Amino acid sequence: MSVTVHGTPGWSLTQTEKYGSDARRGAFHERQVARALQQWLNDRDDHFHLFHDLGDFEHVAGAGLEPLSLGTTNIDHVVLTGNTWLIVDSKGCGAGTLGLDSKRRGVLVGPDGTARAEEWLDDGRAYSRAGVLYRITDGVQGQTAWTDTTLLHPSIQQAACCRRGGLVLPMRALTDGYFDQHFPAPQHPADPSHIARLSAHLSTRHVVER
Repeated sequence: MSVTVHGTPGWSLTQTEKYGSDARRGAFHERQVARALQQWLNDRDDHFHLFHDLGDFEHVAGAGLEPLSLGTTNIDHVVLTGNTWLIVDSKGCGAGTLGLDSKRRGVLVGPDGTARAEEWLDDGRAYSRAGVLYRITDGVQGQTAWTDTTLLHPSIQQAACCRRGGLVLPMRALTDGYFDQHFPAPQHPADPSHIARLSAHLSTRHVVER
């Protein structure tokens, strides 16, 4: 079956007044991940909803929990069914190997041996994005993942961002069907109310309406 796509990958990055090389690189990588996700989902027999570039998560309530806000944080991609969801954050860190240094902090080691801090790996609060999806879907549980085109050192799964079940994976894991185990067939159709609530956070909607 087909996948229903909502939003435009990297759209908010291309609309910023400071649209420079970093934003262009980020938008390009988000489009790469979007293509990989759609390729994977198109090979499935059940139906999925795929959302790109979500934001404005302020005072999100649901599932009987207190409202949660993410500030300026956005979510690059969400895969949704009636059974579960998957958040995928696109990271285009560049050439090298991602891992942890001797102090257990995130680092990218370039081909020339130079090291650059990757502070997103040290963010143990990234599970808050999962908290927002949990509220939007009225208590449905899901998975959070980060993807990159760089090489990954085994130490990466000990990063702070993974402490509550998050995963850092190479982008090829998407097209290789890694997440088929997270979405065992057949998946139930997504709840229309959950689709509507997520759609309200699409950057193509909330930026235009300002």
